[in-house]
Amino acid sequence: MNLAILQLVAQELNESLPGAFVNKIHQPLPREIVLRMRARGGGEKKLVLSADPQLGRIHLTSMKIPNPPRPPKFCAFLRAHFQGAIIDAISAAEDDRVVTICGSRGPSGDRSERRLILELLGRDSNIVLVDGLTGKIMNCLHHIPEKESGSRIVLPGMTYEPPPKRGRSAESLKPIPAQGELSPGITAGPNGKRKLTLCATPTDECFDSMNAAADELFTTKLGSILLDEFRREIGAPIKARIGSLERRLTKIEADQKRLRAFVERLHEGELLKANLKNARRGMTGMDVMDWDTGQNRTITLDPALSPIQNMERIFKKSSKGKRGEKAVRERLTVTLDEKRALEDLLFFVYEAADIAELEGIANELQSRKPAESRPFNSRHPVGREESNLFRSLHTPSGGTVLVGKSGKGNEFLIRKKARKGDLWFHVKGVAGAHVLLKEKKGEPPCNDDMEFAAGVAVHFSKGRDKGKVEVMIADVGDLGHPKGGIPGQVTVRSYRTILSEGISVDIA
Repeated sequence: MNLAILQLVAQELNESLPGAFVNKIHQPLPREIVLRMRARGGGEKKLVLSADPQLGRIHLTSMKIPNPPRPPKFCAFLRAHFQGAIIDAISAAEDDRVVTICGSRGPSGDRSERRLILELLGRDSNIVLVDGLTGKIMNCLHHIPEKESGSRIVLPGMTYEPPPKRGRSAESLKPIPAQGELSPGITAGPNGKRKLTLCATPTDECFDSMNAAADELFTTKLGSILLDEFRREIGAPIKARIGSLERRLTKIEADQKRLRAFVERLHEGELLKANLKNARRGMTGMDVMDWDTGQNRTITLDPALSPIQNMERIFKKSSKGKRGEKAVRERLTVTLDEKRALEDLLFFVYEAADIAELEGIANELQSRKPAESRPFNSRHPVGREESNLFRSLHTPSGGTVLVGKSGKGNEFLIRKKARKGDLWFHVKGVAGAHVLLKEKKGEPPCNDDMEFAAGVAVHFSKGRDKGKVEVMIADVGDLGHPKGGIPGQVTVRSYRTILSEGISVDIA
């Protein structure tokens, strides 16, 4: 945005926003703030302030803006000190790309004044919150110490000073044309690159306001950026948890190996028992004939213990190993189940087509409650309503296949839609959706329907481009849910597998 366009945007904002109440503040991108406001005449307005060096701007938007699950520090500060403010005025500097939003918050007898300042200065672009009474910087998006700026310090506690004057191009200093000459729009240059213009021609894209033109231009540019950033925000903690579980699995496998060595000493104890009369206190080891192999075997002994104490010690460790192996197997199963469910969730995060789907996944992660441990069976109520949590497809014979769209969708299918006789499909060892092949009036599923359901499971998984992969098939009665499990997490007591590859699925 050049200076003239920025001034026109600020002028339009100053006509429509004074009196608006700042209801919520988001930071969807590292250098971008969104103010959600309740307008004086009713309805919601969203104002974008971006200090991005390449996409710096301010304008009203109708774009779907994601709300990251964890607000960054600056966003959290603005929520504490600017959210709840009433917009008093918005103005742009006469000779620089700086826009100031003046607001006030608090009870009428003790109102505090705030100035939220957007500086579009290329690499040094910034968003600064200033106390309106003292002129002190309360906080800023980009902290600039003296060693970095040379002449201007931008840090909390410092007195706010406008950016120093710099040489600017003639284009950036053009005044706003007279009202009759204004025609906000988007024009395309010789190279096809679109940009905002104050004087659109009939061949350009024309708009009623410069805010509307800016919203159209930047919505096109930002759609994929916002989606990717939101994916990263939601996926980061899931990835971190998967990494933690992988480290836990490494430790469990080490415990398993150690306990297995204890169990294997049982045979040594039996050999020592058979040769006890030849053992003496003080021996560090003794050679005996192993009746299983027919060869000599050395048994390690503790010289401080008697032969009987050594034998009892070996048997005790062997018993400990047996007990420990059972506990370790249970830990291994629970950890693997949780890891697979998290990998399924991460798959849905990266498969989401739009921000709305990602918000649904974020909400289910934030609001999930520990589930009781119980099997999935016909006693669970069958949902009759159609849901956006799953897809419904038809098999070659006219049967029904249901496919989860998210972790919550996977959960919904198994808990609410499954009943005795239905079959569950999932690609073995690969993240993906739960697939449910519904029983057809007491008839056993035909091979064509089972192959179709298996192909659907491959299509809605990370294995879709890997050729033929193993697909697990289980009766829903053989599925369970661990206590405190995450959405879609199941335990499978018994299953069989078939080889299948992804099929083309019409999901319109």
